[in-house]
Amino acid sequence: MTDTQQFLSEAKKIIKYERADNGGRYDGKRACNKLADLLEKRNPSLGDLPHSISDFWLNTYILPSSDAVNEPTEEHLEKLSAFNAFLAGEDDENGSLSADDWKNLQELVNYEAEDLPLDILEKMMGIIVDKGIL
Repeated sequence: MTDTQQFLSEAKKIIKYERADNGGRYDGKRACNKLADLLEKRNPSLGDLPHSISDFWLNTYILPSSDAVNEPTEEHLEKLSAFNAFLAGEDDENGSLSADDWKNLQELVNYEAEDLPLDILEKMMGIIVDKGIL
């Protein structure tokens, strides 16, 4: 099982348990906050970058949703998974991230660059350059 598959599996379990633990009353915002926490916990060696990315995901895709109580949609879950893949030094295999997402990732990486291990920073910047963002 790849890191991306494992992340998606854990994320779907969180969603499932969030629904089951509340008597069938699902709260999408609470589930998405737990998913954002998952992203941060899976990437502890990257300083504040996972937190910045999870905040970006929440503020860009979840909070403005007209149906926030039913979030995350499959598309938004795939975006979060793609962000996790990026943090792991992998490319977005499914093309889930838009040009704006990549631009924001580049800005977040630049902001957090001094706190990132050099080898990881190089890998991330290589992915960003391959996307034509720089």
